[in-house]
Amino acid sequence: MIRYVLHRLIVFCIRLTIAAIILVTLIEVGYCVFGGSDTHVWEIAISEDLDRVFPDGEFVPNLKTRILQSSFVILIAYGGTVVVGYAWGILGARLRRFRARLILAAPLTIFACAPAFWLVVCVAVFSFFQWKRPGFADDLVVETGPDILQWWNAAVVALPLLAVAASWQLRAVAGVLEKEASQPFVTGLFLSGYQDEDIFHRNVAKRSGKQLISLFDQTLPVILGGLIVSEWAFHYEGMGALAVDAVKSASYLGIFIAGMWSAVLIGFAEVVRELVCQEERRGA
Repeated sequence: MIRYVLHRLIVFCIRLTIAAIILVTLIEVGYCVFGGSDTHVWEIAISEDLDRVFPDGEFVPNLKTRILQSSFVILIAYGGTVVVGYAWGILGARLRRFRARLILAAPLTIFACAPAFWLVVCVAVFSFFQWKRPGFADDLVVETGPDILQWWNAAVVALPLLAVAASWQLRAVAGVLEKEASQPFVTGLFLSGYQDEDIFHRNVAKRSGKQLISLFDQTLPVILGGLIVSEWAFHYEGMGALAVDAVKSASYLGIFIAGMWSAVLIGFAEVVRELVCQEERRGA
């Protein structure tokens, strides 16, 4: 097991290196080839470049704050996606005769389409006229007790991301279970006198365990991609907004930091999934 863990960590480092090379290449091509910039990636002045996205000079504290802010959003969006996606996906497969998967996924799918983005925009516009500033009324500071306001702000940003990811997760989970439930052995067990509920939970769900585990990290890239739009629309000071600010101010390091932060999260989730699947295979 230790050898396998080391192997996956080495692969993880190689993937991060490749991602960094690709990201630097895209920055160079985007700004110097298509954008006509005279400053190449290898010619940037680090302090001047970082001042474009961290004008107060507090690079490390501000970066930690942004990571923490986005962590709240990801925790709510990804946690809700796993809970809703798997719970409703299993329920949809269990009630497959009534096409429950489509019924359960319909409201999430509708919200995950263009109306979700426009909802974000409308809320941002409303907050501008209501509070005379875009985004949240973040001049309100919780001085005593738990900072519920911080979690509320993160939850509002996470809501469109949760709808997009949970809709996909629900259909994927239900699809795996329904495919397994259509195998010939299910018909044989049913004709032998087994109840449909017993067949589903003791055979179909158990046999689909490995495939279901392999799905748990597939929505993370969607959430991280949507984080850019959602945080920027709400003026939420996180890593997604950092990516937009860095692109607008031509901060090469800002783009690189935001991109590599996403790559690290996706790569780490993939390593965890591979280790869990490997442990599952060993247990079987």
